[in-house]
Amino acid sequence: MSTPWAIGSLLGVNMVPLAGVLFLGWSTLDLMLLYWFENGVIGLFALLKILLTRGRDGDATGVAAGFERLFVAGFFVLHYGAFWTVHGLFVVVLFGGAGAADAAFSPMAGPLWFFFGGLGIAAAMLRGALLLTGMGLLVSHAVSFIGNVLQRGEDLDRPPKELMTRPYGRVVVLHMTLIIGGGLTMLLGEPVVGLALFVMLKTAVDLAAHLRSHQPRATQ
Repeated sequence: MSTPWAIGSLLGVNMVPLAGVLFLGWSTLDLMLLYWFENGVIGLFALLKILLTRGRDGDATGVAAGFERLFVAGFFVLHYGAFWTVHGLFVVVLFGGAGAADAAFSPMAGPLWFFFGGLGIAAAMLRGALLLTGMGLLVSHAVSFIGNVLQRGEDLDRPPKELMTRPYGRVVVLHMTLIIGGGLTMLLGEPVVGLALFVMLKTAVDLAAHLRSHQPRATQ
């Protein structure tokens, strides 16, 4: 079971977008960008787990295991980075229109943009209160990581390859929730009530995924 601090942090930071909708006039695009950025944060902490894991019975320690961790981590960075970049482009084009797409595509330069272009999209699209909320999401996941992983050792007895695949299940479910919820709000003309319900739906799905991911292994 996750720590109370981690659960409280998750719920608290997920209520900030609700304030953005009610008081700052945030749009579907703003919410989608924020939740897309969170997927990148999930990948970041998954990477840290891969690098820190001891494996089952400590079999991920030693020189050879160290090289394996680095190889898996490098592959994960490229694979998840590409996934995150394409997801970001999809969000901007589908929910932002031509103007937003131009702003997002402008940082795309160099041979590695396909893997690391998400960083450019985040730099171009996250501003002001949206950026601060994104940093809040980063802090929330950091609280969970410190409490559940560093202090309790959760997931650090899993092999690197298993840890590499774990983020995708949560991200795919959340991604489908966002597409359905975001599409409905746009079809309805982005009413405040619809956007607020969208935030609540995302929060419920996020909390359920968080609790399941932190269940004792014997009950999974």
